Amino acid sequence: MSHFSSLKSLLENNFECYFFESIDSTNSYLSSTKYSTKPQICITREQTKGKGQHGRNWVSQKDGSIIFSIRKSFHEGMNLNGLSLIAGLAIIKSIEAECQLSGLKIKWPNDIYYGDKKLAGILMENTHYKSNQLVLIGVGINYQLVDTNEIDALWVDLSRILNKLPNFQQLTSKIIYNILFFLEDFQINGLSSLLSEWDHYDMLNGARIKFRESNIELQGQIHGITNQGALKVVTKDGIKELYSSMHIEYI
Repeated sequence: MSHFSSLKSLLENNFECYFFESIDSTNSYLSSTKYSTKPQICITREQTKGKGQHGRNWVSQKDGSIIFSIRKSFHEGMNLNGLSLIAGLAIIKSIEAECQLSGLKIKWPNDIYYGDKKLAGILMENTHYKSNQLVLIGVGINYQLVDTNEIDALWVDLSRILNKLPNFQQLTSKIIYNILFFLEDFQINGLSSLLSEWDHYDMLNGARIKFRESNIELQGQIHGITNQGALKVVTKDGIKELYSSMHIEYI
């Protein structure tokens, strides 16, 4: 019986799905796949060249993580700022419901933490096709990892948090459905669902950072997000809005 047999039965009737034992990158695979009006999903047991934020690698062990990418179409003129936060909230809500777990936080703009350790990451990539924006949402959630020195950050997995692990495939399908549900809500209501709960899930509120603006180094304190999902930073020169974490350093 295929490793993905139960997952296929849960997903294939609603989406265009691709399943792999091993692949270089689920995001890369979908980016080269023919456009479809249906949401497209690529799921694998391991990645050999997984992508992280800002060109970093995402370390993968076979069946150690839940790994998939979703490609969904949005109208060309739609503002997609904050979409990674929406995906993060959907993942947290899924884990809360399936695992009866609280204490998960979103580290703006695309990571999920438990305590001070990273549990999951999200990679967003955008392309255009005719009058559509095609958004790739790559997801990696640590499920049951073997101790490794390859990961260059503090990390945790579900097996180290929970007394009993949820069914791997059931949790995967729940997360995929939840992300797509939240994306549909986003198309109608923008970030309103996220903003109403942001204070509860915000990992960085009150953190002090330094960053660069027009080649000038500034310092400030994080104070939530804007209605467009940008990071609000209170500085001596007023409130600054950041849309990328690339040049942020925590102090």
